[in-house]
Amino acid sequence: MQVSMQQLIYLTAQVRDRELEAAESLCVSAAQLMHRAAQSCLAALERVHPAPGRVMILCGPGNNGGDGWVLARLAREHGYQVQVVAAEPKTELAKQAALAWEAEQGSVEPLAQLDRTHVAEYDIIVDAMLGTGLSRDLDEMYCRAVNILNDAKHYHKLWVLSIDCPTGLQSDRGVAIPVAVEADYTVTLVALKPGLLTAEAARYVGHLELAELGISASFRHLEQPFATIIERDEVARHLPPRSRSSHKGSHGHVVIIGGAPGMSGAVVLAGRAALRAGAGKVSVLTHPDSHAIVASAQPELMVSTSKAESQAELTEFISRASVVVLGPGLGQKSWGRKLSEWVLAADVPVVLDADGLNALAQQPSWAQRQAPLWLTPHPGEAARLLATDTHQLEQDRWLAVQQIAARYQAYILLKGAGSLCVDKAASSIRVCSRGTPALAVGGAGDVLSGIAGSLVAQGVVADEVLPCAAWLHAVAGEHAAIAGERGTLPSDLMEPLRKLVNP
Repeated sequence: MQVSMQQLIYLTAQVRDRELEAAESLCVSAAQLMHRAAQSCLAALERVHPAPGRVMILCGPGNNGGDGWVLARLAREHGYQVQVVAAEPKTELAKQAALAWEAEQGSVEPLAQLDRTHVAEYDIIVDAMLGTGLSRDLDEMYCRAVNILNDAKHYHKLWVLSIDCPTGLQSDRGVAIPVAVEADYTVTLVALKPGLLTAEAARYVGHLELAELGISASFRHLEQPFATIIERDEVARHLPPRSRSSHKGSHGHVVIIGGAPGMSGAVVLAGRAALRAGAGKVSVLTHPDSHAIVASAQPELMVSTSKAESQAELTEFISRASVVVLGPGLGQKSWGRKLSEWVLAADVPVVLDADGLNALAQQPSWAQRQAPLWLTPHPGEAARLLATDTHQLEQDRWLAVQQIAARYQAYILLKGAGSLCVDKAASSIRVCSRGTPALAVGGAGDVLSGIAGSLVAQGVVADEVLPCAAWLHAVAGEHAAIAGERGTLPSDLMEPLRKLVNP
C-alpha cells in the first residue's frame, strides 16, 4: 500500500541532514526552498486570515528566521501591513533574506526589545524564531519573547502561526524547554516531526499542516521514516465485510476479568465496547459482590464469578477464550493479584490494562509467556512498568514506549494525546493523531481495552490490534463529543464505535 508523506514521521536530524540533498537532486536551490516555505506559510495565512491585516513576524537568527524574512516580503505584497521583529541573522540565507526586506524599506525592530503593548496592536503574529533548531533550553531573551507572545495571544485574541515548529517545543520529544509558543497553526516543512504529534504537542502546535515544498519524492528515497500515523483506510482494511454464513463463534470470544467491589462499572464498559466493536461472545468474570450489578447492566454479557480460590478452575474457564482482557476494575488487593498471576501463567492471549498493569509492574517476570500480550498503559502505569516517574517518562514518550516493549516483549499502546503504539520487537512505531479531551475521563481506558480485546477475538493481526483500537477509540470519542467535550461519557462512545467498525 502506498503511504503518503502525510502519514510518515521523520526525526529532526533526518530532515536537517537530507532536505538540501533532496532539493539539489531536483535542481532546487536552498534559497528557492526557503521561498517555497514562505509561500506555504502565506497560503495558510491567507486561508485563515485574508488580507488586509496587521502582521508581526518574529525572526530568529537562523534559517527559520530566514523563512520569516521572506514571508514578510510576500505578505506585504499581498496586502498585509507587516512589522518584522528580529534577532541578528547569522546564517547566509537569513542574511540575504533580511537584506532583501531592508532593501524594500521594510521596518525592523530588535527582538530583544519586544514590547507587550506593541504586540497587542497586531492581529497576527508569526513565530519564525527557532523552529526545529532548538538543541537546549531557551535563553532569557527567547523565554521572554515566548511569554510575551503567549500572554498577548490569550488577552488580546491574537492568531499565531509558527513556522516548522513552535519556538521552545523540542521537535523530536514534544516537550517545552522550558516554555513554548502556543500556536494556533503550525506549518511544518518537508516532513512531519515526532514532537509535533505527541506529549505536549497538542497544547502548542494547534492545527498542523505539512508543506512538502515539492521535494518529498526525492526525500523519501534518502531516509526511512521513524514512525507513521494511523489512518482510517488501514483500520478499515482489517475489518472486512462479514461472511453471510457467519455465526457468533466466527467472531471470537472475549473474556473480561475485573470488577472488584465498587468498580463493577469498569467491566461493564469494557464488555459493552467489546460487543459494539464486533466480538461474537463476551463473558465477564467478576467478583461475587459485583455479579448482580454486572449481570443487570447488559443482558448480552455472560457473567460468572470467581473468589480466586482455584487456579485450575480459572485456567479451565479461560481456556475456551479467544482472548482475555484483564484489569478493568480489578483492584490491587489479593483477589485481583491472584487472578493476574494465574491469567498471565495461562496459554491464552491477554490484553492487560489498569490494575493488571500495576500487578505486572510488581512482578515483571509474569510477562515471560508464549501467548501474545498487549499492554495499554496510561503514563502513570507506564512509569510504573519502567520503574520511573511520570514526569521523567513524559520527557520522551517515543523512547518510553520502545523500552516497555523491549522489557516485556509485548505490544504496547501508550495512551495520551498522541497515543503511541509499538510492536513487541520495538521496530515499528505508530501514532494516533486523532482524539479529543472528552476522553480525559474515568472509564475511557476500559472502553479502549474492550475494543482491543474484541479486535484480537475477531482475528486482527497481532501488531495491528492496538493501532486499530487506538484509532477507533479516538475517533469514536470525537464523534461522541460533537455536542460538547465537557460531560461526554465513555458510554457515549458505543454508538459511534458501532458505526466505525462497519466501514
